[in-house]
Amino acid sequence: MLDQLQLGVCYYPEHWPESIWEDDLARMKACGIRTVRVGEFAWALFEPEEGRFDFSLFDRFLALAEAQGMRVIMGTPTATPPIWLTEKYPEVLNARVDGVPYRHGLRRHYNYNSEKYRELCARIVRQMGDHFGRHPAVVGWQIDNELNCETNEFYSEADHRAFRAYMRERFKTLENLNDKMGGVVWSQIYTDWSQLHLRRPTIHDQYNPHLLLEEKRFFSESAVRFCRMQCEILRPRIGDAFITTNGIFDNLDYERLIGGDLDFLCYDSYPNFALDMYQEPAKQDKYPDRKWSRNLSLTRAHSSSFGIMEQQAGANGWTGRMESPMPRPGQMRLWTMQSVAHGANFISYFRWRNAPCGTEIYWHGLNDYDNLENRRLAELRQVRDDFKKLAEAAQAPYRARVAYVLDYDNEWDAACDRWHGRAHRHSMDGMFRAAQDLHEPMDFLYLNEETTVADLSKYALLIYPHAAILEDSVADKLEAYARGGGQLMFCARTGYKDRWGRCPMRPMGFRAAELCGIRISDYTFVGPHDEPGAAVMDGEALDMPLFNDILDVTRDDARMEATYSANYYAGKPAVVSRAVGAGRIWYYGAALSEASGAAMLKKLGFGEPCGNLLELPDSCELAARGDYLFVLNYARTEAAIRVKVPMPELLSGETMSGERKLPPFGVMVFHSSK
Repeated sequence: MLDQLQLGVCYYPEHWPESIWEDDLARMKACGIRTVRVGEFAWALFEPEEGRFDFSLFDRFLALAEAQGMRVIMGTPTATPPIWLTEKYPEVLNARVDGVPYRHGLRRHYNYNSEKYRELCARIVRQMGDHFGRHPAVVGWQIDNELNCETNEFYSEADHRAFRAYMRERFKTLENLNDKMGGVVWSQIYTDWSQLHLRRPTIHDQYNPHLLLEEKRFFSESAVRFCRMQCEILRPRIGDAFITTNGIFDNLDYERLIGGDLDFLCYDSYPNFALDMYQEPAKQDKYPDRKWSRNLSLTRAHSSSFGIMEQQAGANGWTGRMESPMPRPGQMRLWTMQSVAHGANFISYFRWRNAPCGTEIYWHGLNDYDNLENRRLAELRQVRDDFKKLAEAAQAPYRARVAYVLDYDNEWDAACDRWHGRAHRHSMDGMFRAAQDLHEPMDFLYLNEETTVADLSKYALLIYPHAAILEDSVADKLEAYARGGGQLMFCARTGYKDRWGRCPMRPMGFRAAELCGIRISDYTFVGPHDEPGAAVMDGEALDMPLFNDILDVTRDDARMEATYSANYYAGKPAVVSRAVGAGRIWYYGAALSEASGAAMLKKLGFGEPCGNLLELPDSCELAARGDYLFVLNYARTEAAIRVKVPMPELLSGETMSGERKLPPFGVMVFHSSK
């Protein structure tokens, strides 16, 4: 499926008169679309009453698709259980933290752990697999729709019961549970498993932080098992068809989800979500849709080959929720190429036509309500022609020298712990922006138990900024990576917790401090009455925002790279590095901002990796797939670029050199080896 560039679209035959289906398919083909996704919200049609199945509407649509040579991705409809189901079996409903159930009326109002819901989901998936699994037009399956979207927390009675079972399996004894969860604090010692619950309303809406961390692990495991159940039912019924799902959302470990169940991951890309419609213009990002490259990079971290199941094609809007402007001329093409530049080979637009009714009537697609020609369809045909010119690029993987390192334990701890969370969010945003400013393609790399030193060694630089939880096994791999010649950077608040989120009685930083040859002698938030956190490195000012670790150098082979220039710790080490084998490990004693991230990248020898070939302005992103260099202009104005060495530009078919103008929202793709 992902071996070549392909176009698709999301289609809802149940929304439209059957008389226009054939014309729709013909028009799709004329625009270069060959694949349609259907069925993910159609449970009420597939099973109009309990135990009675009717697939006739989709049988007729699949017959037309097959006749037109179109391929179909079938969605399992478990994101929208029908009303007969939720009325008869209310235990399937999800609930708020206070136990009030979410009622029928929207979508994703179910929970993963209701035995009845799992039974009914298994039955509809089995029926669909038996009925559609060998249909020649069906090339793939999508599990559910956007697992953990709308809500990623679950507090039904079924979830509380399942959490107790999960914790009992995990900790074995109450003594072990009470130890790991810090039960001695505030009389939270459990004397019976029945006393254990997921989060419930408390004073200040706070809860035991160690239980909250386990809660997130539990929510993830529930979603993984729900997805796996459906995959295991489908696999023997669908032949060579692929299985995927569309994400990415919080409280879900996609490393485990992809691990043995899915063939690849798809992402739903809506760059206009990065635009805050309610913020003052002066505070808006200059190029908000550029931020979406971060999400595409996160998807690529989990699935090096991935697709886009829903690519924004128009304005977004629910009648009572979100709203966004229509893409400006050229933006839909830009967003498509943004996805391709980051490694997606399958691009499916959401959707073929605006819905005539329902909550999403303002969620615009390729066609307007009137079904007449429009500029987005013309732009789609341009993308169709672009894809033919980029065919060879589909075989090239994304190329980056730098990786920003993440793991789910720390991601979830940061969601529970405000001290950790502020630093996590600040540095992730700052380093992404810094890499973009310096036109340095950057990967995200998720660590898990299967990660090897060889996996790490694909990168010349690893940035692992705020790993509050840094287990010895991970530290050992990172040390081996550095000894092999890699550069590794830690930041403030690294290595002070254990895997349960506790702060053991040991030196701050622990293994990270040992590896860097430092002691963290003091630490503080940079308060509102403090001077702005700052340091001096190589005679230049260095931003040290948010939180400062005050360092002492403890080893002769470690060197002080920068000193603080403000507050009561002025003159103390702020950045320290140490040679480890053929590489070097750095400790940067603050969070990263856009400015300090750029300064550190330059200090470590990174930035403008294609500077010998291209000179690009701030408005342009550089992404590399093998020898193919994608230049994306996010500005509403023309961008001036300089091509330093004559190179073929694939979309125009011209060999370019010298000064060139890139139109607003324009794209160029250079083949650097020819």
